[in-house]
Amino acid sequence: MNRWNLVRKRSLHEWLLLGEAGLFLLAAGALLKCVPTVRIIRWIQRPLRKRPLRKRSIAAPVSMEQLRWAVTSFSRNAPIRLVCFPQALALHAMLRRRKISSEVLYGAARLADGKRTAHAWLRCQDYIWVGGEVAGGYTVLDIWKPLEKPD
Repeated sequence: MNRWNLVRKRSLHEWLLLGEAGLFLLAAGALLKCVPTVRIIRWIQRPLRKRPLRKRSIAAPVSMEQLRWAVTSFSRNAPIRLVCFPQALALHAMLRRRKISSEVLYGAARLADGKRTAHAWLRCQDYIWVGGEVAGGYTVLDIWKPLEKPD
């Protein structure tokens, strides 16, 4: 697919979603290189705030398919490598902005040559939105999701 297909015939709404996805993907990539994973997990586990969205927020209602499209499109066309973990973190952040709870799953598998490999994917509403293409070949080691706020 030509990268110009990403540019042509996009609405303002799609451009805003791509920009949001790009910001979160680049931030996630940087965080994974600079911040201990334990701190990132703590952020994932923070309870969701119950405040309603502002009426003119960029986080206006969008479909899960649109959010996934923005994350995967930006990842495929980015000048740097943005693989499963940054994609899962970025989509998680985009969903948090919209007060939607999701889970980041972390798994491992052994390759045919004996080496181990890790993978992360995001599940929301009982569906895997990013990273699901190969998730079935991995054993889930941990699931990170927002914790319930104590009353």
